[in-house]
Amino acid sequence: MILSIINLQDYTIPEHILFFTGCLGWVIAYVLVIKAIFKEQFIEIPVFALCANFAWEFLWSFVFKTDMGELYVWGYRIWFVLDCVIVYGMFKYGWKQWRDQKLVKHYKFLIAFCLVCWFAVLYTYIGKWDLPITHMGANSGYILNVMMSLMYPILLLKMSTTKGFSYVAGWCKGVGTLLISVFCSLKFGDHYWLLTLCVITSILDGWYLVIFTKKRKELVTV
Repeated sequence: MILSIINLQDYTIPEHILFFTGCLGWVIAYVLVIKAIFKEQFIEIPVFALCANFAWEFLWSFVFKTDMGELYVWGYRIWFVLDCVIVYGMFKYGWKQWRDQKLVKHYKFLIAFCLVCWFAVLYTYIGKWDLPITHMGANSGYILNVMMSLMYPILLLKMSTTKGFSYVAGWCKGVGTLLISVFCSLKFGDHYWLLTLCVITSILDGWYLVIFTKKRKELVTV
């Protein structure tokens, strides 16, 4: 019964603890992002990265299945439910991330097109490169993580304020991803392509927190 809930044959207890805690960090970050959507009417996740993330979570919730156990299958589905609320916020307020009014005019069409593209790209990628190698979405997940971690600081830098951005959410997603990266180094230690993405993501997440900390101090002293 326990093996059907968590896979202890292919994954050790420390690996489960690292991965579960990292996922929990992302859940907290999602909740804080949702809170900001309704309070500030702004979404902090870069919209194109969010499109990819939403497609990934749908596919791993209902089309593909992680081999880590039913606990994680439902954990991915919790991610997806939270992401549905965030995507609602994206369609309603995501245009505020863009300055070009020509792009804003076609915002919803561009976002819908991006969603369709990412569903197609990830569906064809996962079956060939995730399931035969990582079995739980690490390859595709870290491709998206690098993109999101790069777009976060770029978005924050072009904004004149940190309003709508959660400092705690930044730490939760950064530390959460770092713990999952440690999990990947233990489980997939000879998969150097994946580990390279883990390192790049950690550097970018650290850069985002440095920028956020500096920007907060600057705004306080103004």
